[in-house]
Amino acid sequence: MRNIVRLGFMLLFGLSVFIASAQVEEGTPAFDFAEPDSSAMEVDTSAQELDENGNPKVSKELAKPYQRIVLVIDSATNLITYNGVVEQEESGSDSLYIRAKRWVAINLGKDVKLDSDKRNQKLTYTGSIPAYSYLNKYTKRPIGRFEFKFTILIKEGRYRYQISNVVHESVKPADGKGTRNYFEYYYTSTAKIREHDAILRNADRDIIRLIESFKAGLREPVIVDEDDW
Repeated sequence: MRNIVRLGFMLLFGLSVFIASAQVEEGTPAFDFAEPDSSAMEVDTSAQELDENGNPKVSKELAKPYQRIVLVIDSATNLITYNGVVEQEESGSDSLYIRAKRWVAINLGKDVKLDSDKRNQKLTYTGSIPAYSYLNKYTKRPIGRFEFKFTILIKEGRYRYQISNVVHESVKPADGKGTRNYFEYYYTSTAKIREHDAILRNADRDIIRLIESFKAGLREPVIVDEDDW
C-alpha cells in the first residue's frame, strides 16, 4: 500500500514539473515586454571616431578664411572707385548743373574745393564726410573723416558721377596730426586685416548713402497739377 502511495506521489510531482516547464516555454523570452529593451536604445558608436575617453568626437567645421569686402577697382587708375551713369531724360543740362552745385554746398560743407567747368558741364570737388565706426545698430563713434574726389559730368538728360582718391584721415590727437591712409592701402594690407576691412565696410555704407542722397538731389521736382486736389 505504501509503495502505491509513494508511486502516486512521484507521478503527481513529475506531472507538476512538466506543466511548469511547458508554461515557461510558452512565454519565452521570459521577460516583460512592457519594459523597454535597453540594448535597443544604445547609440551605435562603432562607425564614429572616439576620443581618449571612449566618447564619440564632436565634428567641428573647418574655420573659413576671413572674407574681405569686395570693392570696384578702376582698371585705368587702379583706384577704388564709385561711379555710375544716371539717365534722366526730363532734365536739361543747365538744371542738373545748378542742382549739383546746390547739393554739394549743402552736403559737403564750406571747406569743399571746387573746380567748375561750366562750358563742358563738369564739376570736380574735393570734399569729405565724417568717418564713423558702427559698434551696433544704435551706437557709433567718430574715427576721423573720409576725404575724396567727386567728379560730375553733365549732359542733356543724363549725368555721370565718380568718387575716387578716397583717404581716411584719423582723429587728430591733441599734440599732433592724424594719420592719412588711402583706401587702396587698407584694401591690400596684410596687417590688421579685420581692422582695416571694418573701416572700408563702414565707409562703403556711408559713401553709398551719400550717392543716394546725391541722386535724390538731382531729380526733377514733382509738379502737382493745380486741378489735382
